[in-house]
Amino acid sequence: MPRKNTSTKRTSRYNNECSSKGIAKNFLKIRKDAEVKKIISTGSVMGDLILTKIPVIGKGMRYINTGSAAGANIAHGINAYKESCGNRKKK
Repeated sequence: MPRKNTSTKRTSRYNNECSSKGIAKNFLKIRKDAEVKKIISTGSVMGDLILTKIPVIGKGMRYINTGSAAGANIAHGINAYKESCGNRKKK
């Protein structure tokens, strides 16, 4: 009869490969799981296109949305590094 796994070790769905390839794989998984939506949007594609045609509003929308996407990518990169390299045993 098989035994039940009663270990208290935390399992993660991300790999623990501390190489650039492993970190990149974790980054892509995390980015897919925690998708960042545009902060400023009308909710329709046509509405966004019309608003971006107006110079001042279009630039403002683009800068604000780009800033939040850049911050999210930095956070995803930090989390991917921690999942890949932070969970290793210290020697």
